[in-house]
Amino acid sequence: MSGHYTARVSWITVTKPKDQGGLGIRDLYVWNKASIIKLIWLLFFQSGSVWVAWFRLHFLKGSLNNFWTMKKRQNYSWLANKLLKYRGVVYDWIKMRIGNGLTCRFWTDNWSPFGKLLEYFTGAARSRMGIPIATTLSQLYRRGQWMLSHARTENQVSLLTFLTTLTLNDQNDYYEWELEGKTYGRYSTGAIYHLLREDSPIVPWSKVVWFSGGIPKHIFHAWLLVLNRCPTRDRMLRWGLQTKAECLLCNNSLESRDHLFFNCSYSWIVWAPVAVRCGLQPNRSWDRTLNHLQALTGPRANKRLSLLVWQCSLYLLWGERNNRLHRQSFKSADSLRLLIDSIIRNRIASFRDSNHALASSMFQRWISSS
Repeated sequence: MSGHYTARVSWITVTKPKDQGGLGIRDLYVWNKASIIKLIWLLFFQSGSVWVAWFRLHFLKGSLNNFWTMKKRQNYSWLANKLLKYRGVVYDWIKMRIGNGLTCRFWTDNWSPFGKLLEYFTGAARSRMGIPIATTLSQLYRRGQWMLSHARTENQVSLLTFLTTLTLNDQNDYYEWELEGKTYGRYSTGAIYHLLREDSPIVPWSKVVWFSGGIPKHIFHAWLLVLNRCPTRDRMLRWGLQTKAECLLCNNSLESRDHLFFNCSYSWIVWAPVAVRCGLQPNRSWDRTLNHLQALTGPRANKRLSLLVWQCSLYLLWGERNNRLHRQSFKSADSLRLLIDSIIRNRIASFRDSNHALASSMFQRWISSS
């Protein structure tokens, strides 16, 4: 069956962590980028590798410093050009530690707190300093003094001030891998992935949707509803589809997520009694119900039971709505409550082997008001 289908939730949202409103699925584009960056790390910190030795000799002409200045070329391999493409990403993470200054290049290595000096000084300010592009720090240091022209700009003053704190010694220059102020001796693809991925604000409802012991299909459906991504009739009308506007459960109001859960008379008859059995104060407002669940305190058994019942109610009510639309099949509110009761009992029973005390507390709570 061919055709064009659109996703309910954007890939950007899906790849966010669960506490940021996503599914926590890894973004393979970003992960691949982090994996490619590992090759750059190998160039600078794994000199014993045969591939590193070959790359340094063949592409970098024997000097790592050339990595920051060489240009992409068509006759280079795809991989070589890809590594050059990501230089700007890794530059701030590869720090040059100054010893004798023989290998540290003034303009291109990351040796100062100002980053790449080629970008820190622009245009005329750079040309007036009269320093060739391949100049090393040792070539600018004579008899304990830095051979630089007088400062004419604020940036030059800042650099000269920093240089007064720097003295060359007999040790060799070396590179360090620094992430967020910490130095690491090993490469972590996962750590780089998290640095490359853009963070979003923490959502307050994540622990209401994602909790230990939940039923996976109920959890996923609750996530879609919290994001308001289920195809309710109000959304379908906004998409331009020809459909009726009335709620399929009560036929009295415009169908929307907020109406279905639980302003609808049918869904309210289902939800209110089972909410009371969990010790909840049922509310017809979607937002107030969600806020109330987020603020739940007290025994873990009561909180888990409340979330199980809430998600189960959402799932079965949506299923009843779809059955009425697609199969012309109708169930009474009593039948739906009995089905909720059966599902919850079975789910509680599944906890007995792993946590008998928790299962017992949940079961007593559930049957005490039945």
